[in-house]
Amino acid sequence: MIEYNKSKPLILIHIPKTAGISVREIYKEWFGDNLLFHYFDGANNKLPKKHDIFEMHTPKNPFFVYGHFNRERHFGIEQYYPEVDQFITILREPFEIAVSGFFYVKKINPEWRVQLKLPEGGLTEFIENLDLGLFNYFPCDVTADNYREVIESYFVEVGVTEYLDESMQRIAKKLKQEYIPGSLGRLNTAKRDQEVTPEVKARFIKRHQLEYDVYNYVLEMYAAT
Repeated sequence: MIEYNKSKPLILIHIPKTAGISVREIYKEWFGDNLLFHYFDGANNKLPKKHDIFEMHTPKNPFFVYGHFNRERHFGIEQYYPEVDQFITILREPFEIAVSGFFYVKKINPEWRVQLKLPEGGLTEFIENLDLGLFNYFPCDVTADNYREVIESYFVEVGVTEYLDESMQRIAKKLKQEYIPGSLGRLNTAKRDQEVTPEVKARFIKRHQLEYDVYNYVLEMYAAT
């Protein structure tokens, strides 16, 4: 992967259900007011604010943008910050992202101003019909032919939730920040009260083979250490 270039802005991609809220607290400690957020305002149906980060950024006063970048929903990296060419993100086992997403929606649904509908068939129907859309958060198109090049050419670091503490140590080292092992809390979790059969999971994996190829490529870097 590439080295962090302090002379240019850095985007920290928050892929949903990858411990992003917990990680955000660490980033806030590191960067303070220089951490800018990029989130769709679902309650008011408002797109994220676009910041003039190249005008704001200097090597002595670096800026970072953190949040959900979704190309399909018109607030992706290419639509907001196409000039940025260095990124950090954290991945998670794709099936776990899907399951965690279901229970998160179930948890927030009663209080959410714009009601989010869950299928009557519960978790199984949700998993069977889900298009994960993982690569909508990436800075460019990802294919079976280019995913290794995308990871190695665009990313300063890619972590995985299964090795989250080590991931944060690696990110801290790249950004020349201090991270205390074990300091991450568990935020924004939801209770799980449903399961799916192994057959449902197997069909999900088959439909999302590219997501698994990318995840396993990064996971090998951690499992080997």
